[in-house]
Amino acid sequence: MTQTERLKRLAKLAEIRSDAELKRFSAFRTHMDMLVARKAAAEARLSASFAQPKAFSIAEARLANAEAGRLAREMAALDAEMARMRPGFEAARQKAVQEFGRVQALTKLAEAARNPAQRHG
Repeated sequence: MTQTERLKRLAKLAEIRSDAELKRFSAFRTHMDMLVARKAAAEARLSASFAQPKAFSIAEARLANAEAGRLAREMAALDAEMARMRPGFEAARQKAVQEFGRVQALTKLAEAARNPAQRHG
């Protein structure tokens, strides 16, 4: 087996690992995007609840206060979940970048080994 063939095989194996890492990162990203969207929706509902143009009764004020408290707790829980996920998200992102870089490097090495005249030109 020539060096070019070995490098091609290594590049193919690296590509398989890279695809797996990209899928893992994509799953983290999808989950994180969902959390961000849920938090934005809760913030919008909270803002809308305070933007009522009409005066309301004590009973309605109590309901609005209870809803605001529930929304604030929901946003705090979403923030906590995002904080718990962030280290894994960053690790998955870095690993995906690293594996993608490895594929690129091995592919270029295989091309250079296949065409040695182009290395010096």
